[in-house]
Amino acid sequence: MTAKEKQSSKRTERHVAMLQEALQCPGVREVMDVYGAWQRLESELSRYRAATVAPPRITTTDRANVP
Repeated sequence: MTAKEKQSSKRTERHVAMLQEALQCPGVREVMDVYGAWQRLESELSRYRAATVAPPRITTTDRANVP
């Protein structure tokens, strides 16, 4: 096992422990559910917003406008 894998393993263990501790607190699970639902809707709406944004106005010329 490499040093990077060991570090990743420790980080994963700490993350799991922190998540379990947080889920024992009242209301955390409900907040996570609401946040997850918001993330799903936001990802769908971001595609719509990207498709409906007015494109930038690009102006080109064949003159340099140099005196």
